[in-house]
Amino acid sequence: MKRYTYRSVTRRGKKDGRDWKWKFWPMREPKSREPKSDQTIPAQYETEIIESAESIAARTAEDWKRTDEKLKPQYCEALRHYEMAKDAHKKEAAEAEVAGREYDTARSKFLGIDPPPLSPKWRVFWLILIGICEFPLNGLVFQIFGAERVETYIMAGAMCLVFPLAAHFFGQSLRQEEKTRTDFALLIAAPIVVLGLLAVVGFLRAKFFEAVNSYEIIGIRLSPEQATILFVVINLAIFFVAVVVSYEGSYPDSRYCKGIAKRYKESLKYMQKESDEAQAAAGTLQEADLSYQHIRQLRSKTHERFLQEMKTIMEGGDWLVAAYRATNLSVRPDVPECFKIPPKIRDFVAESQELDWDCGDLAKKEKTA
Repeated sequence: MKRYTYRSVTRRGKKDGRDWKWKFWPMREPKSREPKSDQTIPAQYETEIIESAESIAARTAEDWKRTDEKLKPQYCEALRHYEMAKDAHKKEAAEAEVAGREYDTARSKFLGIDPPPLSPKWRVFWLILIGICEFPLNGLVFQIFGAERVETYIMAGAMCLVFPLAAHFFGQSLRQEEKTRTDFALLIAAPIVVLGLLAVVGFLRAKFFEAVNSYEIIGIRLSPEQATILFVVINLAIFFVAVVVSYEGSYPDSRYCKGIAKRYKESLKYMQKESDEAQAAAGTLQEADLSYQHIRQLRSKTHERFLQEMKTIMEGGDWLVAAYRATNLSVRPDVPECFKIPPKIRDFVAESQELDWDCGDLAKKEKTA
């Protein structure tokens, strides 16, 4: 419509409405008015204006279609990512909720367990300390019995390892309110092993050095038999202390408590894992939502811009037709029949008004892929 201006249209309207036209001589020459008074079809010039407006509006509508051929796939892709992220977040949030409930249950059961008089950590500390302290004591006894250094370290180390372990299993089994066959077996085997070990070591030491009449310990002279008895008594006292430590540091139902503690630790680890995954899914969902909203708004605003452009073109056509009719009527005494009918311009705005947001099978296919 660039060739149609208000000035050119009004000049043409006056020219068509007159019943004469300019001529070099005699200045005016008679002619028929355009449009004729009884004419029912639109004036030719009016039709040209309308066709020009419709042509430009049609090109604008085609431009929008070509533009939307790029924007809609981008929108559908963003929608697909958003739906997938939303489903993933929903799944991870549900799993995190289940993990949270499991953790709360395990934690309540764990905290509901009455702790033993001696903390299990302190129990381990004292048993290790007893084993360490027993090493130089047994080493001294074996040196008194006349053992070599290597032999002394081996025997003392074995005693330091066997005694605390035997005392631990004996004290823990003794502590159990409901004893299993394993507990009864440990209650019988631990004292037998300790007493047997002490008896064998004492017997061998006494036989090996039976030629020696006596020993002197911190100014006290002892016979081999007395030294052996002293060795046995000291180790039995250490074993008894270790048994008390293990007993006081054990749960009445150690298997149940260990199971609850394991469940609590695993549920805590599982909850932290699911919580991290839920947070990651929430971040992905937020990014997908921002991308989706961006392309949706871009498509909507671009559509509105094209609609406004088509509306402006159509309104411009209406305005020029109205200007043509007004100036045409200003120079003639009658009103043509065609001017009594409103101009008809194809409504491209109405045809392109509805924006298609349905991605159809593509979105469903991508979503389930």
